[in-house]
Parts: sequence; C-alpha cells; structure tokens
Amino acid sequence: MAKKQKAHKSRRAGSFILGLVLILFALFGMYEAGHLAVDKITGLREGSAKRAEYESFLKPFVVVDPAPFDDVSGAQQTDLLDAAISALIYESDKMNTYEVFEGEVTGLLVPQADVEQYFKKLFGNEVQMQHQSVSGSFYNVIYNSERKSYIIPITSVDPLYTPKVYDMEKTGSSVTLTVGYIIGSEWAQIERGNYTAPEPAKYMKITLREDDDGYHIGSLRSSEAVDTAEPVRTTAPLPAETQTTAPAPAQTTESVFESQTDTESTTGETTDESTQAAF
Repeated sequence: MAKKQKAHKSRRAGSFILGLVLILFALFGMYEAGHLAVDKITGLREGSAKRAEYESFLKPFVVVDPAPFDDVSGAQQTDLLDAAISALIYESDKMNTYEVFEGEVTGLLVPQADVEQYFKKLFGNEVQMQHQSVSGSFYNVIYNSERKSYIIPITSVDPLYTPKVYDMEKTGSSVTLTVGYIIGSEWAQIERGNYTAPEPAKYMKITLREDDDGYHIGSLRSSEAVDTAEPVRTTAPLPAETQTTAPAPAQTTESVFESQTDTESTTGETTDESTQAAF
C-alpha cells in the first residue's frame, strides 16, 4: 500500500513538473512570437522609410530618363549633367536668389560649382564632370565658360517619370534597386468612384554604391517586370461632378519663380493675372 501511495505521489510530482515545463515553453513561445512580430513590423517600417529615401534621392535622376549604363564612368555625360541640374532645381533653396541672365536665351545664371555639388551627390567621385552646353536635353542648358556658369532657361517642364522602388537587394557595399518608372499623370478607374495609381511604364535596375557621403548611383540597367505582391491601393471616391474622367492632376516639378500682378481696367473691372514658371 505504501509503495502504491509513493508511486502515485511520484507520478503526480512528475505530471506537475511536466505541466510546468510545458507552460514555460508556451510562455517562451508567446514571447518569441511577439518579439518576431515586433521585429517584422519594425523591419517593414524601416524598409518603407528606406524605400521613400531612395525614391526621393532618385527622383531628379529618373525624371530625365537617362540611357542605361553598366558603369557610371561610361554613362553619357549629357544625361548625368541633366540629372545634376534636375537635382539642383528640386532640392536647392537658392533658386530664387540666382541672377537672371538676359541674352539669346534668358534664364537663371547658376554657378558651375553649384552644379558640381549635385553632380557629386548623385554620382560620387567615380566620374569627372565635363562642363558643356546640353542641347535638346530635359532642361536644354547652356554653359557660359566666361562666367563659369550654366544658363537654365525659365520654362515649365512636366516630368515624364517618377520612381517607385519595388525591391532592394543588398550585396556588400552596394544595394540594387528594382525601380518602376511611373507616368505620374495617368490614373486608372478600377470601379465606380475609385482610382488606382498607374502601373510602371518600365522597370530599371539601379545600383547604389556606398561612399564617404552615403551612396551614389553606380549603374543603370533594364529590368523585367516584377510581381509587386501588393494589394491594389485606391483613392477615396471623387465628387460626383468629377467622376466623368479618370486622370488625376499631373505631377510637376517645384516652381522656381512665382509672381502675381493685379491690374485694374479703365472700366472698373479688376482682373488677376498669375504667372508661374516652373522646372
């Protein structure tokens, strides 16, 4: 009898210990699952922030739609120059402070040192900038060697493409981005009152290489279409009176000059004329 009671107590003790171990494993599993979930959410947020950072960096480069190149040292100088000037226009806070040059072409007189700054930001030190005029380019700039400046015409330019990063692949000190070139003004209606952003017109592989200042563009290659694996995103329904057409407002570059004059006619009627020149 005593042996039976002892065996029974031993089994109860063993069951208790086993149950305690299972509970500890369950708690540990819940902790790990929660930890992994937090890490995943954090990773997604960091990934989204990084994509947005790359898209902002690539915007002035993509809008000029340069020809592909395996290495930046072999890229067309006119394309690189266009991108540098585009970056200056998008990002510089000095555009309204530049002197207006009046001659055969009227435009902003931008010191070559300022263009060099953005050239280096985009392409690092792997390629030497060659100062020259660029005809028939995105901005159609003229180089004035006497004044060591670029004359940028005051014209309105709508960017053809804007970038959207779909994939990032890190390899050593470089990251290869799969970038969709999106025509920003074309929105599609998928159902009554709902609109979705357009599919990319094409995809490119852009490699960024790390340098002392962060990173710079190292190569640009064509890419096959990618499976975005993203749910369709739609805008809120448009007002009834605006649902007759699908296109959303076109995206334009930031304005450089803004002027507004109010003139009053002799008949007492007042008209407001606003002009805006944008790059």
